[in-house]
Amino acid sequence: MNRHAESLAEALSELFCENVAVKHRESRELDGVKLILAEISYRTSGSDSQSSKRVRQTVTVLDEDINVPQFALFPHWKGIAGMVFSAIGAMNDVNFNDSPKFSADYMLHAWNEKAVRILFTPELREYFSRHAGWSARGNRSCIAVFQQGHVCKSEELDEFLNTSVEIFRLLQAGEKELDRHPEINREAQVQDAYAAAENMGGIAGRILRKELDRIALSSDEVQQFLAQPVPRLDIPAGMQRQVIPDVKMLIAMGVVFSVAGVVVPVLIFLVLQGNDRLFAIPFAAMFLLAGGLMLFLSIRHGKRKHRLLRQGTVQTGRIERVERTNTEINSRRRYVLHISYDIGGQTRKTTANVYSGIERAKSLADQNAPVRVLLDPNDEKHVLCVDSLLIT
Repeated sequence: MNRHAESLAEALSELFCENVAVKHRESRELDGVKLILAEISYRTSGSDSQSSKRVRQTVTVLDEDINVPQFALFPHWKGIAGMVFSAIGAMNDVNFNDSPKFSADYMLHAWNEKAVRILFTPELREYFSRHAGWSARGNRSCIAVFQQGHVCKSEELDEFLNTSVEIFRLLQAGEKELDRHPEINREAQVQDAYAAAENMGGIAGRILRKELDRIALSSDEVQQFLAQPVPRLDIPAGMQRQVIPDVKMLIAMGVVFSVAGVVVPVLIFLVLQGNDRLFAIPFAAMFLLAGGLMLFLSIRHGKRKHRLLRQGTVQTGRIERVERTNTEINSRRRYVLHISYDIGGQTRKTTANVYSGIERAKSLADQNAPVRVLLDPNDEKHVLCVDSLLIT
């Protein structure tokens, strides 16, 4: 891996689903295991500044080749907080009948439960059971081990590193066990998300199932959609919901601002006298401009996406890389796909914003696999990577 601080921060940001800053990093090798020791910080996500907090902690990151399914392990919340957490069902918890202490002490979240069950061998579960308070996160080529919110003091460092090395060794053994099961995908599929929703239960599980049902898109639907002559008249509902953003609220706000930009200045003009009526001019200009922009941009964006689906031509391309951004829209992280495709004997490059299907896109990029790209006939830079959609 041998990451510099910038790329390490990017990898850990992806792993922790937060914007991670790396304050200090150093490479170590202990008992033949290469790792990176780092102090990181991030602010937990929250709807406002009061509901978020700054977290600082020491982490170790495995600095060797590995490929693991996505997982997050941390100590169970106890008491009232744990009861509330269970009722909400905020995460699916993978439990093991043959490791009751591990299951009682730890929350193990996984989208791909089959793969994570194999990764967490009995020896790994036993080790965590004997070492309470540790946490670990992993996904693809990155694994981090830490104690939540704890910054190591110098006198604690040797024990911290020794424990980290042992956890890494056991995770590497779990990866070898996964290698013996090539029939099991390490990348989470849509059906794995359905299974996780069932396991989660509670409010969160119901919300996830409802959202998956809303955007569900089968392989057959995709094939039939692409086989239609242009302009395509039958667009699957799941594809529309994944590709065309819901801008009803933005349109409604644009209408409200535009109406206010007319009505309120008229009232000001009728109620006030003399020069006071001049207040109506900046008010009308500001609200009409804001409302007009909202309406124009939302309607234009929707029309472009409709045109892409109905009239787009199918090309073969590749995902060069997947870039994580710091932008969130409706609590969904925006990613940028860097895509290349051939047209007229020339290779073109462009980008596409996506908010879901990230793991699938990364896997396709790593494999340098060909992907189906829908190309806007009016704008060759406006594309849709069909294979990055959530397809069952």
